[in-house]
Amino acid sequence: MKRLCTLLSILFLPLTLCFGQEKEIVGTVTDATNGEPLAGAIVQAIESSAYTFTRDDGSFSLSAETQQVRVQSMGYRSVVVDTTGCPLHIQMMPEATQLRDVMVKAPDILQRSDTLTYAMNKWAQPQDRNMADVLRRLPGVEIADDGSIKYNGEPINRFYIDGSDFVNDRYGVATNNISPADVSSVEIMENHQPIKALEGLDLSRQAGLNIRLKEEARARWIAILQGGLGGAPLLYDASLFAMRIAKRWQNMETLRLNDTGWNPNSQSQRHLFNGAFDSSPDDYWSDDISIGTTSSPIDKQRTRDNLSLLAQSSNARHLSDGRDIQLNATYQSDRLYYRNASTTRYLDTAIPDFVEQNKMRSQQHQLSGEWSLRQNSHDLYLKDNLCADASWSQVSSQVWGSQSLCQESDCPSFTLSNDLRLVRRLDRRLLSVSSQLRYAHRPHSLWADSASQALCADDLRSYTEARYGWMLRHWQFYLNSSLDLNLHRLESYLRGLSLPDYPIEADKGFSVLHALASPEARYERHRWHLSISLPIGYKHYGVANRLSGSTLRKHHLTLAPILYLRRQLSAKTDVIARLSYSLLPVAPDAYTETVVMTDFRHLMLQIPSSKDEQRGSALLQLRYRNPISAFFAHLSARYALDHRPLMHHQLFIDNRILSTYVARSNEVRNTQLHGSISQGLLSARVTIGVDATLSHSQATMMRQDVEQPYSTVDFAIIPKVSGKLSNWFSADYHLNFSHSQYSVTTESIKCNTLRQDLSITLLPTDRWHLTLSAEHYRTRFFTSQTARITFLDTSLRWLISNSIDLTLSASNLLNCTDYQYSTFGSLSESIYSFQIRPRNIIAKVQIKV
Repeated sequence: MKRLCTLLSILFLPLTLCFGQEKEIVGTVTDATNGEPLAGAIVQAIESSAYTFTRDDGSFSLSAETQQVRVQSMGYRSVVVDTTGCPLHIQMMPEATQLRDVMVKAPDILQRSDTLTYAMNKWAQPQDRNMADVLRRLPGVEIADDGSIKYNGEPINRFYIDGSDFVNDRYGVATNNISPADVSSVEIMENHQPIKALEGLDLSRQAGLNIRLKEEARARWIAILQGGLGGAPLLYDASLFAMRIAKRWQNMETLRLNDTGWNPNSQSQRHLFNGAFDSSPDDYWSDDISIGTTSSPIDKQRTRDNLSLLAQSSNARHLSDGRDIQLNATYQSDRLYYRNASTTRYLDTAIPDFVEQNKMRSQQHQLSGEWSLRQNSHDLYLKDNLCADASWSQVSSQVWGSQSLCQESDCPSFTLSNDLRLVRRLDRRLLSVSSQLRYAHRPHSLWADSASQALCADDLRSYTEARYGWMLRHWQFYLNSSLDLNLHRLESYLRGLSLPDYPIEADKGFSVLHALASPEARYERHRWHLSISLPIGYKHYGVANRLSGSTLRKHHLTLAPILYLRRQLSAKTDVIARLSYSLLPVAPDAYTETVVMTDFRHLMLQIPSSKDEQRGSALLQLRYRNPISAFFAHLSARYALDHRPLMHHQLFIDNRILSTYVARSNEVRNTQLHGSISQGLLSARVTIGVDATLSHSQATMMRQDVEQPYSTVDFAIIPKVSGKLSNWFSADYHLNFSHSQYSVTTESIKCNTLRQDLSITLLPTDRWHLTLSAEHYRTRFFTSQTARITFLDTSLRWLISNSIDLTLSASNLLNCTDYQYSTFGSLSESIYSFQIRPRNIIAKVQIKV
């Protein structure tokens, strides 16, 4: 016991010293003549290098060991005050500042308090067609393949246009259509708390992004019309984008019809899902029929033989201070034709390779409407959101190779949901209530020659979460509770297959009740942020089998403690540590216990377990940002260990694969390292950066009643450079190298993939832009074979005036026909071949009104 106490004392000694070395200095800075708060004033410790900026209300907080601070602001006389009488009330006298004749160079990124400003006149380039092109170039900002935006490694939590988030979570429509010519700056609001009632109480690590429009682009309609025609085969691209951002009304309308490979999901996909709950409820059920387009590692626009339509309307009405009404509607249609082929090895000499060639046609329609009422003030936050989604997907394909057959699927779906959130702030106390009511109906069907699968699911979900908190000096205490009720009905029938040892039909009703209580404590002082939560819950499963007339009831205890620690090392650097553990039962869909045909070859059978799953994870993250030098970096390391009571079991039955589980414990380990660096150079003319990821996972699964441990190692490095090297020449270059290794028993498979993207733009005059692009892909397979492909594109743009321009584009000039790549699956390795769109030439005209 003495040794344990001594060890704990040694471990916590540095923490004690850190708390003793600094003190927190708080106060306000105002104008001595009129009492108005001064924002952006510099408060600097005399005896150290620590400094901070005053907020919009003139307040500041500085952690430093000093007896005096100096306060400076342009247009005011600087003052030095003692720190003994905190909180400080500092008044500054106006004074004309005499400047010498100097050459003033504005920083590439302007910082004011927690807001970073990227000016468009520095970062935008003449060839940029929309804001997505500019955002990809900003240091510290990343745009993922699905269009989501991250800042310094963390997803943004709000997207604003002139301070309004009326586009809600579908911000791709804005980034892909707003012209940089209408934007004055992009603002990154660090540690952004979008709910005003939580400001100063609930610190957010995520940032908000705001697109600030130019004065001449506000309070008037801006419309961009585009039309294009081309050949090989007949090509057309027509679109209309209209936007009006005013004080009372905000409107954004989009209409586009296209068959050049464009994907409407790039604009209609939702990216933000954190607006309704403090902790979102788990999704218990999923669609099992999974026929659809398989994505390839190359740009989807290269492989999509499409006819796509998108109509989207985003509108908001500002009623009063902090009160808004929003109405959003989206219709999307996507018809695809494509051909691919694959060869799958199962790493077992007793199982032959499977060869598949597929010619597929799919048709998808999606209609959604959303209405919301929101009030966001410092003492009250209220948001009521009503949403209806209807979708229909129909896929038909002709398959040949190891098997020859035709398959079709029909998967309609309808969902109606209402989300309500209320946050009430009463001085140093906080009350928050969130509620969601959702109903979903999904009748799905699949036909594969003589076999057919019918699957109909009805789901009713009610989730309510309440949170009460109170603040005592530097401590915050919360009591969270939630009640989750889920009623689910599943009917499943499989016909045309002989599986005497397995159930092939089900008619079951499920009820899932989860009651949860979670005490939480937070501490914030001296740049330390500590959070401890202990969610404890009770979960009840009820299963009624209408075919057998039996009823099953299960009771479970859930536990999920979380420890979070953040240390602000300096104004530029912070380090984060997070530990979590969870004890959970298997998901309720494990009690379906019926064979479901997901496509012509794959079958799925879920089985339950009375034992619980245990999951543990540890995260360590370091972030650095220096806006003055335009340098951003972050590094994270994560380790996860899962103890699962079920082991995945793969059975080969004739020409089909049955994926099921056996009651056998299984450990899954995963380690991941990720780092990113970005730097702006030469007065924002050039941006360089590099991303790197290394992951390693270990697990065990069964095949044909034999356990087989396996492991995977994935490494990727992505250096990139983008810049305007002169007034007439700019270039963008990305390199993506990835290495994958899959090891099972005594066999190890390796695959290397290299992708290079180079784009050069020549601007002989302000009116003429010539762009030359090249994409190179190389894949080296386990057989030491190598597949290569190179795409060459070009476009010539003529700006007839500030509102009209013509573009002539040609893609895939070398007329490449297909591309191969490799993927790893469950004890398997597959080589895919995709058909490429032929050479395309199209002429477009764009008119801005």
